[in-house]
Amino acid sequence: MAPSIISFLAKVVVVSLLAIAIVAIGGNILVHYHQTRMMSEHSWDYSYAVSVTGLSGYRGDPITEFVVPLPAVGGSPVFSGEDLRWMTSDNCTTLPVRTENGEMLGLRLPGADLTDVSAAHSGGFLREVSREEIAASGFVPGLSRLSKAGNASPYIIVPDSLRPVSDDPEPILVSINFTISGEGRPDYHISIMERIPPGKTGIIPVEPRIYHRDSSREPFRPLEEKNSIN
Repeated sequence: MAPSIISFLAKVVVVSLLAIAIVAIGGNILVHYHQTRMMSEHSWDYSYAVSVTGLSGYRGDPITEFVVPLPAVGGSPVFSGEDLRWMTSDNCTTLPVRTENGEMLGLRLPGADLTDVSAAHSGGFLREVSREEIAASGFVPGLSRLSKAGNASPYIIVPDSLRPVSDDPEPILVSINFTISGEGRPDYHISIMERIPPGKTGIIPVEPRIYHRDSSREPFRPLEEKNSIN
């Protein structure tokens, strides 16, 4: 084989090895950048659960629908749209409901004879979360009026068609719980517990309660303004 051909082949091999090395290094840099970005933004898990109990003491229309707020961080819904159609639910159908204040969750009950209902959803998201965002709003949408805490108040909508089946019905209890947690980060729990007396329907503003804990081994405690989230 002529020396010029051997020299040419050697150069081809060297160039190929250099190209492979550059691609490998570049890939490692991209992976490291992606991992660093994920670590800096933080990964959070969340769970959302809602229940409406005490309904056995009432009757409704052939289709009765309760409407409740969605979980949020920094004023933006954690999930919405098609996610609402695939929630785990008991005795109801979940669906998105458009209101003048934004999207909410509908709990639709079939039949006039009502029974307790519940729905839940869990997942994760990747972003920074500050104490201010947690303290500002755990649910959306909110009414334009201000709540006692100074923030836009979330609300529920109770159907006007509810009718008690006895002269002394029990109140309806709406329970909404939203929890977020991240590895090496505090856990946060935002809760709404609303007792609705007989005859009270329509738009009902509710007041979320916010709790936190530093680890899963601790009980949740109220989030105070002096506490911070890093």
